[in-house]
Amino acid sequence: MQLNKAIYTLVLLLFISCKGDAQNQNLRKKEEEKKENKTLDFFDKKFGEPKYSLIIDESNIADHPIVSHLDCQQVGYFTIHYIPKTNELQNFWKNSFLKNYDFNDINLEKDNAKISNLLKNKNDSYNIFSYQIPKNDLEGNCTEENVYAKKDAIAHIYFYNSIEKRWNLLKDIKSDVLPPYLNSEFFKSNFPNYFKLETIKSGSISQVESNSIKDNHWLGNYNLNIDYGKLDNVSEMSIDYDIEISNDKCTFSGMGYKTYFTDLCKIEESGKQLILKYEKAIDGDGFSDHSNLTTLGTILYKEGKYYLKSPIVADKKWNYNSELVLTKKD
Repeated sequence: MQLNKAIYTLVLLLFISCKGDAQNQNLRKKEEEKKENKTLDFFDKKFGEPKYSLIIDESNIADHPIVSHLDCQQVGYFTIHYIPKTNELQNFWKNSFLKNYDFNDINLEKDNAKISNLLKNKNDSYNIFSYQIPKNDLEGNCTEENVYAKKDAIAHIYFYNSIEKRWNLLKDIKSDVLPPYLNSEFFKSNFPNYFKLETIKSGSISQVESNSIKDNHWLGNYNLNIDYGKLDNVSEMSIDYDIEISNDKCTFSGMGYKTYFTDLCKIEESGKQLILKYEKAIDGDGFSDHSNLTTLGTILYKEGKYYLKSPIVADKKWNYNSELVLTKKD
């Protein structure tokens, strides 16, 4: 009997040990995969020459140029989306480019050459995003016609900074759809700060009494970019903040690393400072909730320069309520 108990105990210990090793191995695998995903350069030549297209298949037409890449062994499935910044350019891709297209004679190679030529040296005219689903969140036969996102798959969405030539991770979202079927509206609704303010519905901005600003030098658009350094060899931890002050609106927005919000604000002028009072959120991902705050920040005016002190904006050393220099455009 004692021998049987000893054998049972030994087997149990071995089972627990193996289970623990398996769990640790899975955790390490997930961490390695996460690091691998965040160091991707979607323009890397190892992915081959880009193949531009608007035609996903005969029944699905994109409203902007798209590049797609599938590799179930390494990076998974990602697409690069060129979203026009202007209505005119959007209208060209949506209505004009395929106006006289013969869908009975689809020539993807010809389409690629034509689109490539139109995009050449025009990155500044587009907001460029990448939508990636890692390999472990895919299932199917690993062809673009027969690959699917698993239930509860997580997609990584990046934005390409064409000036600094780097990809910035914006957010991770649950994804039940594969990248090629995303049109411009997906990116405009999820990341409105990269597009014109007209994406905010008319009338959603509350009126600010014109006599609430005694000195018109406060009126204008303020910008602040904080770069917290590299998350890894490719991605940067940077955040852009924008404040718009006019006689009929006040908005405070943030977009970047783990940050995505647009808040409506009221203003109070007090000497050489302008206090931004929180009113309500009008856009965001829900994780940048400032409803528990009374004041979003204070704009200070000193010796011809504008500074921001805010409980929601940290300096490069992650200190909040520091005085940070703003760039102002009237």
